[in-house]
Amino acid sequence: MASKPYKQLGCLDVDPKGGCAFQVRAETEDEVLRLTGEHAKLCHKLTAIPPEMAAKVKAAIKTVSVEA
Repeated sequence: MASKPYKQLGCLDVDPKGGCAFQVRAETEDEVLRLTGEHAKLCHKLTAIPPEMAAKVKAAIKTVSVEA
């Protein structure tokens, strides 16, 4: 089986003490950011992402290999 690289991010990667188990995996960083933004609005009631949090989110995105 071949593996394929994906981008991955979870709330615990950004705030380990936050207690939110949300995790997303997508083919591109842009898609991860879009899905994470939707999650932040729906679940954390954020209407905007502060610049310092956006930087923390981007820094926490990892590349993982997924068996295809």
